Amino acid sequence: MEQYKPPTSKLAFQSDKRYHVFLSFRGEDVRKTLVDHLFQALSAAGLHVFIDTEKLKKGEMIGLSLETTIESSAIRIPVFSKGYADSTWCLKEAAAMLSTLGLIIPLFYHMDPTHVRYPVKDSSPYSPSFLKHYGHPDRHPREEVDEWKDALQQICTRSGWSMDITQG
Repeated sequence: MEQYKPPTSKLAFQSDKRYHVFLSFRGEDVRKTLVDHLFQALSAAGLHVFIDTEKLKKGEMIGLSLETTIESSAIRIPVFSKGYADSTWCLKEAAAMLSTLGLIIPLFYHMDPTHVRYPVKDSSPYSPSFLKHYGHPDRHPREEVDEWKDALQQICTRSGWSMDITQG
């Protein structure tokens, strides 16, 4: 198999937003694999990409900073992996993506899109995570967890990319 080579020409992408792309992902699942490659390819194409390891400043309030960053990004890419729903930050990011205008392109990393669309079904790998989130009403009110579930469902109505469909 031939190794991927990023583009050598820059994309002519114009936006009044601070970032061209915001990447939302569960770090331990995809940071050293898909996300590193995606970040490098998008950056090499001349896009200004937000990735939490690169841009969060020490001492900032993470929640407010991420919401502001999502709002100031033209394209939002949630990378749905097996552990995405374990992270309340990922779920909050998914919900925040829907609260403002911007293109959302979901990526499904070894995930069936229907498992993300219906996260509380027994067949979904996300079901145990949502049961855990619903089981802690003192930490996450039911309304907030419902908002996360609804966000995943709405995002999955958009056309995206699946590792299984593209053979990786």
